[in-house]
Amino acid sequence: MLVLLALCSLFATHANAFDPLIGTWKVVDQRSNSYVADIVIRKNSKTQLYSAVIVKMYPLAKEAAPTLCSKCTGALKDQPIIGMQVLSGLKAVDANESFEQGVWVHPYDGYTYRLNAQLTKNGKLLNIIMKAANSPAARNMTWIRL
Repeated sequence: MLVLLALCSLFATHANAFDPLIGTWKVVDQRSNSYVADIVIRKNSKTQLYSAVIVKMYPLAKEAAPTLCSKCTGALKDQPIIGMQVLSGLKAVDANESFEQGVWVHPYDGYTYRLNAQLTKNGKLLNIIMKAANSPAARNMTWIRL
């Protein structure tokens, strides 16, 4: 019985180690071709949904990187950006290559976007398509695995 329990524990540990999204990613905005932030993606073992927090911000153009989310609304208004959960509810769709139903709070504009993503075959890039609730236009980002 102990051997079976140990094997199950080992399998669960290795299954998490091979998850294609868990880890640190660099967020690149396609419009400005600039780094936005470094984020750490994690997965809730009960809900199987992904979320992410910001661990580093980058300045845009000549502006310094913000430290507080002054353009955010609600509970995130004026909260520190480092450590802020900016991604929630992202769900794996097929063979951990497509993901959907995520919600992204953009730290620079404070807008909330619906997010879908596609992992490249080599697992090093995550192509993101975001749509704001009040806009039909999509916005693209690329996340690079660090």
